[in-house]
Amino acid sequence: MNDQQIQEQISNKLSALIAISLQEDTKKMSVANGERLLRRFGLDNQSIADILGTTKRTIEVMKSRDQKGRR
Repeated sequence: MNDQQIQEQISNKLSALIAISLQEDTKKMSVANGERLLRRFGLDNQSIADILGTTKRTIEVMKSRDQKGRR
């Protein structure tokens, strides 16, 4: 196993731990707020969608709108 594969495995495991620890908290907030919070932790769109109980496409749209609003 090379260094990149090891780093990817570590990253995936950390993402899972973050998701598990934040799952209860994200149930109490809006999808938009949850998306912003989880994105700050570096989670990918599919992971965010899974945690928030929505679709990857919804997260992509929210991310795009948020980025347009910052311009």
